[in-house]
Amino acid sequence: MIEDAQLLAMSPQEREELARRLAALRTRPGNERARWRFVIVIGVASVLMIPWMIALAIRLPPQYLAGNWDLTWVGFDAALAVALAVTAWAALRRRQIVVLAALVSGTLLSCDAWFDIMTASGPDRWISLATAFAVELPLAGWLYFVSYRLVRRRMSPGAALWRQSMQ
Repeated sequence: MIEDAQLLAMSPQEREELARRLAALRTRPGNERARWRFVIVIGVASVLMIPWMIALAIRLPPQYLAGNWDLTWVGFDAALAVALAVTAWAALRRRQIVVLAALVSGTLLSCDAWFDIMTASGPDRWISLATAFAVELPLAGWLYFVSYRLVRRRMSPGAALWRQSMQ
């Protein structure tokens, strides 16, 4: 990864050449085909979710006695704990994987809040709502924000070069 100091030390011709190479990487035919294949597969999957959700809404009972309820929740919370620990480790070690770990942690926190609220009843629902809105969702939002900022920060030098080369 090129650091800001390295970019500043480059001559205008070297920066222009680097920008040209970065632009060429971005527009390779193989990369473009792979990108479109990805877009189509994910787009089709998202559209196919609509009839699936309608079928579930019609067919699923409003209540269901679940087996292994305790293992399900403990397993989910264990996965969340591991994701948070990996996020902390990656941040401590300044590893780039912190972005992915933070996104996974934020997503698991959001899912945990949703399922806690939706499966709780009686006074437990108020506890679920309180923990969701006071702890889980703010922490998830913060993790998403940190991921966004880290990605933007790492992209800035390359984006600035690219804009410069286009002028």
